[in-house]
Amino acid sequence: MGRSLSLIILAIGVAMILIQLYKFFVSINSSSSKRRKDVEELKLKIADKVKQLVPMTSTELELLSINQSEVSLSRGINSEKTGSFTSIYQEPLLAYGYKRYNYLEDTSILLVSTASDDYIYMSEGPSTQVYLNNNKLGVIDAEGNLFDPVSKKQLARIEADQILSSHPVKIGEREVGEVVNLRQNESPNPRVYQFLEPMNEREEHIFKALTFLSLIEESV
Repeated sequence: MGRSLSLIILAIGVAMILIQLYKFFVSINSSSSKRRKDVEELKLKIADKVKQLVPMTSTELELLSINQSEVSLSRGINSEKTGSFTSIYQEPLLAYGYKRYNYLEDTSILLVSTASDDYIYMSEGPSTQVYLNNNKLGVIDAEGNLFDPVSKKQLARIEADQILSSHPVKIGEREVGEVVNLRQNESPNPRVYQFLEPMNEREEHIFKALTFLSLIEESV
C-alpha cells in the first residue's frame, strides 16, 4: 500500500513538472520577441516574391484580384502559408506569409508586403496588433474596429459579418470601399474590391490594413 502511494505521489510530481515545462515552452514560443523573430523569418521566405511585385498605385489597387500564385502550405506544430495575390492581368501585387501557432488558441502572425510597404499583424485572442513598416498603426478588435494605438480613438471599421458577400469599410463616418468575402463569394468578378472611393495616403494605409487582413484570413 505504501509503495503504491509513493508511486502515485511520484507520478503526480512528474506530471506537475511536465505541466510547468509545457507552460514555460508555450510562454517562450508565444512571446512578442519570438513572434517578431518569426516575422523576420517570414520576410526571408517571401523575399523572392516581393522582388517580383508591381508597385501598388491607387489604380493597381482597384485591379487587385482574388487570384493567387506561388502558394505554399505546411502543417505541423505550427501552420504556415505563403503566396501572392495578382491583379486581374496576372501581375503580382501582394506577397504574404502567415503563421498560426496550433498549440495556442487564436494566436497567429501575418506579414503582407506590397512593393513599398510591409503590413504586420500579431493576433492573440480577439485582438490584433497592426504595424506598418514596423510602426504601430493600431489595434483591431473582434468586431473589426481599428483603434489608434495612443489615443484609443476609433479610426475605421470593417463589417466583419461572415454572412455578407462583401465587407464594407468605413473610415470615420465615410464608407470608402468594400472588400469581397472569399468565404461567400459566388461572383464571376475576380476583383477584391467591389468599389473604392478616393482616399488620401493615410486613409489608404488604414483601408489596406483592414482589408488585407480580411482577405488573407479568409483564404487560409
